[in-house]
Amino acid sequence: MLENYEDLNLSAKDYLIDEFDKIYYKKYNDEAILKRCHNEINLFDEKGYLFIIEILYKFKKKYKEVSYHFRGMLNNSLILYILGLSKVDPIKYNLPYELITDKTINVDLINIDVVSLVNFISINYYNELRIVAGSYEKYEDEERNKVEENHYLLIPALYEEKKDITFRLNINNIFETIEDYRNFTKDYMSIKISEKYSLVDYEKVDLKNVLNNDFEFQIAEILKPKTIQDYIKIKSIGHGTNVWRNNQEILVKEGKINLNNLIATREDILEYLLNHSIDKDMSLEILHYIYRGKWNHYPNLWNKYVKIMKDHNCEDMFIDIFSKIEFIFGRGQAVSECLFVLDKENYI
Repeated sequence: MLENYEDLNLSAKDYLIDEFDKIYYKKYNDEAILKRCHNEINLFDEKGYLFIIEILYKFKKKYKEVSYHFRGMLNNSLILYILGLSKVDPIKYNLPYELITDKTINVDLINIDVVSLVNFISINYYNELRIVAGSYEKYEDEERNKVEENHYLLIPALYEEKKDITFRLNINNIFETIEDYRNFTKDYMSIKISEKYSLVDYEKVDLKNVLNNDFEFQIAEILKPKTIQDYIKIKSIGHGTNVWRNNQEILVKEGKINLNNLIATREDILEYLLNHSIDKDMSLEILHYIYRGKWNHYPNLWNKYVKIMKDHNCEDMFIDIFSKIEFIFGRGQAVSECLFVLDKENYI
């Protein structure tokens, strides 16, 4: 955790534990939930962005109509679900918090604009933080520009100014960076805030609306999804690299695997390894190796992991599937996407 944020995170930790305890002792009686949520709070504290979760929680208490749609592995967080920030229940969908690797918070706002949250932070945290709209380098590829939009740096109000960092007040009297925000993320916490818009022109709520590109439609045409679990797999596999093409597509067409045992998410890999009696720590280690694509950097490690999997009777076919994966999606975000299209409140 960055030193400049220690006090903010310490205060947030006390506040969020108190808020969680109020909910827990009123609605729950499960020590596993208590332990997991406290572990998650400690995890977010270590990452340095626990205070951002506090901000989102307080913002929602003021603007009850707002909903959040988290991107990435943050959807695996039970504490976010219990605090009412996320609609994804990690227990129901078997989403381990140990897979949360996000270095920052990436969130879409529903029913409210980004400016409202930025103003909320500016007004309520004026003595602690300056929220800075980060600029970014322009690329010829428009898609890359879209990826870099809506990033903000959260600068401690009494930051130590450095010679290689330049801030200024723009013509609108808003504190902003002149240079690319990515030059400063080693020293300052960042958050990406976007907006998620209502669904339109649909006569009824339908899971099919979660599919939104040709690749996903092509996969759906082959796999014939029916349940939310099916759509979660298709949505996930559509974001992977060498998860479907040059890999499981061939096996499906040959009838060797189907929707039930197809590997679409990081959680699918973890569950497969655990079901073959590989202990949790080693299963997590193997999973991290696979989804981070470390084949070229640490080839000897893969040989070690293959031996462990073979010793635990993992099928050669699945070991081969794992060996081809370059990037694989987390289940939680696909769950979130499906729940969004199933919520009638998100339709106009």
